[in-house]
Amino acid sequence: MTEEKLSEPVMQAVRSGRTIQAIKQLRMETGLGLKEAKEIIDRETDAYRLANPHAPMVPESTRWPKVIVVVLIALALYWYLTNAG
Repeated sequence: MTEEKLSEPVMQAVRSGRTIQAIKQLRMETGLGLKEAKEIIDRETDAYRLANPHAPMVPESTRWPKVIVVVLIALALYWYLTNAG
């Protein structure tokens, strides 16, 4: 199975590094077993990384921890400045 044969939701998951989501989506669409779906996704992930060596393979959801840290720092700074006097 090549990239052209995989659905767009599966390829989006592959491109964003969400391997488990890609496997689940492929299994849901095709009825493949876990082992077969994992092998296909692993091949596609390897091929994508080889073709796009500088492409980030980071899930989109990983930016939330950074936002939370910034908000917590801002709150701590606000608390410190308002209670310093």
